[in-house]
Amino acid sequence: MPHYPDAMPGSKALFERARKVMPGGNTRTTVFVDPFPVYAERGEGCRVWDVDGNAYYDCINNFTAMIHGYAHPDVTAAVAGQLPLGTAFGAPTLSEIELAELLVERLP
Repeated sequence: MPHYPDAMPGSKALFERARKVMPGGNTRTTVFVDPFPVYAERGEGCRVWDVDGNAYYDCINNFTAMIHGYAHPDVTAAVAGQLPLGTAFGAPTLSEIELAELLVERLP
């Protein structure tokens, strides 16, 4: 069974492509691994697949709090419902009030 980097020709090709348009080949220096980083293609739950079809358990959680994992059905449905209404307004919204109220309800 081939190991890194031989098992990741897709990641190698993407890194070579990225180096032509981004300093260092990526915008997140924390994800660089010599000789090239592993490029993620998709995630579901606690697993991530790279562009070469290798599956991993994600113990990094995007370097933040990904408590719901990737592509959680409830989160996906909420995002899909909001997209037709628009995102990232420069004005206050009802949804931010509702979120704040929910958070306040949960705190003593």
